[in-house]
Amino acid sequence: MNANWINKIEIGTSESGGAWTYSELAEGIEGMEFAENEQNQQYFFLKDKGFARNETTGSAPELVITGRRVVGDPAQDYIAGKQFKLGTERKSSVKITAEGNVITCDCTIGAITSFGGNTLDVNAFGCTVRFDGKPTVTTA
Repeated sequence: MNANWINKIEIGTSESGGAWTYSELAEGIEGMEFAENEQNQQYFFLKDKGFARNETTGSAPELVITGRRVVGDPAQDYIAGKQFKLGTERKSSVKITAEGNVITCDCTIGAITSFGGNTLDVNAFGCTVRFDGKPTVTTA
């Protein structure tokens, strides 16, 4: 069993000529949850006597990040700077190292939270990194 802290998330903070420069998203980050968001079709054939056959026909992966705001952290500052922007200004790239693989994909950053919480708490931080297209998976 591996603890979640061994995984590494990096967000593309600048792009030049199609190549991204990444900053690790770790400082202040308390949680991350990956969701495959699969689209499935179910087929009920006579031969299966009422039981379904399933086919996965699509996927919209996303990574939900939660934590505490750390001003001065390059990855958090980049994401927080997009909070009130729309369209292409929310585009980036994500690189995830987990389970012996490196997963990279263009992405859109949504659901950005860069402040808020209880009176005596450090400001909340969070976002949802939504994959744009099919990710590239290589061995770490």
